[in-house]
Amino acid sequence: MKRFLNIFLIIFCLTFGTSTADEIQKGGVEHVELSFEQAYELMLENNNSLKAYNELINKSKYEKRSAVGQFFPKVGLNATYIHFSDDIALNSSGTVDLPIPIAFNANTLIQDKNLFTFGGSAVWTIFTGGKLLSNNAAARAKLEASNEKYREIKDNLTLELVKRYYGLRLARDIVEVRKQVAEGMERHLKDAKLLEKEGIISKAERLHADVAYSNAMRDYKASLRDANVIEEGLKTLIKAKEANLKDVYVEPTSLLFVYNNSTIDLPTMKKNALDNNPQLKQLMSKKKMMNAKYHAQVANYSPTISLMAYDIAGASHLSQAAPRAGFGATANWLLFDGLSRYNNVRAADCERKMVDFEIEDAKFNVESLVVKQYQELMKNKEQYDSATKSIEDATEALRTASLAFREGFGTSLQVTDSQMMLSKVKIDRLNAVYNYDVNLTDLLKTNGDTNSILTYIKTSKQEKF
Repeated sequence: MKRFLNIFLIIFCLTFGTSTADEIQKGGVEHVELSFEQAYELMLENNNSLKAYNELINKSKYEKRSAVGQFFPKVGLNATYIHFSDDIALNSSGTVDLPIPIAFNANTLIQDKNLFTFGGSAVWTIFTGGKLLSNNAAARAKLEASNEKYREIKDNLTLELVKRYYGLRLARDIVEVRKQVAEGMERHLKDAKLLEKEGIISKAERLHADVAYSNAMRDYKASLRDANVIEEGLKTLIKAKEANLKDVYVEPTSLLFVYNNSTIDLPTMKKNALDNNPQLKQLMSKKKMMNAKYHAQVANYSPTISLMAYDIAGASHLSQAAPRAGFGATANWLLFDGLSRYNNVRAADCERKMVDFEIEDAKFNVESLVVKQYQELMKNKEQYDSATKSIEDATEALRTASLAFREGFGTSLQVTDSQMMLSKVKIDRLNAVYNYDVNLTDLLKTNGDTNSILTYIKTSKQEKF
């Protein structure tokens, strides 16, 4: 990935130095060939949306580790300073029964009014009724959901890349079609002028050829501008922050493609979508989180038991009667809270049921979407096959119309109509194969498998224009 990035960014005139930038400016527009695989690698490397969601995954990983840390004891250091209003003293004679017997007289100091201690303590919660387990289960489910969200964003961006990259390929091919039409109309106009000069055709016929040529040039120039707009969209999707692509002309080297549809099986696609669709899997993770939340609410009925220990490592003015270390246990068990826990459990159970309904509805929608996308894919293939055959007929019609016009037996209208019909059929075929590529990627996105688009591209029939 880094190799593709470095090669592409160097070619794309990164601002690593002023001398390089000056040379590029002097040289004018730089033409760069870019395959779809390279564009895909650049998008994964540079897209800010993917970077943002990658940070979301990292956040979920840290939260999961934090949840695991709740199983361990909490050990800390503490220092305490207390200033009493007066010294603590006994004002009678005798002996007091303390852990360390102290004999005192009429005024014996027990504790100085200024007290400072330093030491350590540990608290270990060993039972919560399953709340710690539920918190960890929720953290794991959240991490799973973050990974699936990242995959969903990547799939969406892959589909967008296919639209923009092959959209640029389509636009450049249409430019070539429009150029061929303009060149054909230019030849036809020359023939018309020559025939008009020889008195074979009327001025009206020549004017018709003139208008047709002007229209063809207008369409050609408009197609160039359309391609420039699409090129800018592709650059936005794949460029790095440091790259200056202002004077770069991107030439997409990967051609539009058509896959062997016999291997695209609808039942298999449905099953894959139900198993791998990232939105469905996010709902599955959400269900896990709701289950964990429910069990955490149930755990509130159980007591919380903790072990604790402390040790005073150093002290100033601390009474010798005060113990320096200790350990013990605590148990807290809430018996009545006005049915607050009961209602929280019921609310969490409602959330679980809501997710179940969402999952079932999503499954129906995914299956329906797969069928729709598959049918669209087959329709695009049929349109492509039909346009391929029509090109042969339109080419022959243009040849015969042009020949008849040059011989003085046809009209300019017949030639221009044939030329426009041929260009229309060519563009229809290009649009059909482009829509096929987009719909195939969309179908793979629903299946949660847009990575395989690279394999489809390598094993497909290329549309060589």
